[in-house]
Amino acid sequence: MTDAVLDLDGVLSTRDTFATLLVEAARRSPVMGARSAPALARWLRAGHDVPRHAAASREVARTLLRGMPEPMYDALARDVGARLGRIASRRSMLEVAAGLQREGAHIVVATGSEHRLAAAFLAAAGVEHDLLLASTLRWTPTGPVFERHIRGASKLTAIREAGIPIEQRRFWTDSFDDYPTAEAAASVVLVAPSRHSAARYRASPVPFELLLR
Repeated sequence: MTDAVLDLDGVLSTRDTFATLLVEAARRSPVMGARSAPALARWLRAGHDVPRHAAASREVARTLLRGMPEPMYDALARDVGARLGRIASRRSMLEVAAGLQREGAHIVVATGSEHRLAAAFLAAAGVEHDLLLASTLRWTPTGPVFERHIRGASKLTAIREAGIPIEQRRFWTDSFDDYPTAEAAASVVLVAPSRHSAARYRASPVPFELLLR
């Protein structure tokens, strides 16, 4: 039995959960969606540069969710998370998570997605876990902004601050964004990675197992 840390987007979910939420927010408010177009273009141009991409994604979120009261966001997060949990969960990883739970493993889900959205996804997908570490929002007079965004090195920091001995954990990820955590983990499983992520991991000193589906 090996205690585990599981990423969510690309691993437990086949879709980017927070990007899906933002698309839904834009669909519900086309005017706000149009206003966020410049930030969206910067987000897309950031490519695989994690700090730039993370900063651009925060800007997109801030502009698309501008003026949204917290109860409205809660309802949106519950709706999108529950829908994705039903239609976009990765079956192979649901089986992995269920097997870990039966073995008595301690399971942490660590994701850059927003906490309420991630919790709704996990509940709908039936993923039992001991701890969820996810990004958080805070509300300002103009709407929500990220309070904590756990991407890249920030994910490893969040895991360590929660007292999780990542050096003794098996880490499941799909993205080279998570390289700091992968480098620290006891072992790594790369789940259906993009060509870019697979190439970057193969060029790194971190050994990994590959789960393609």
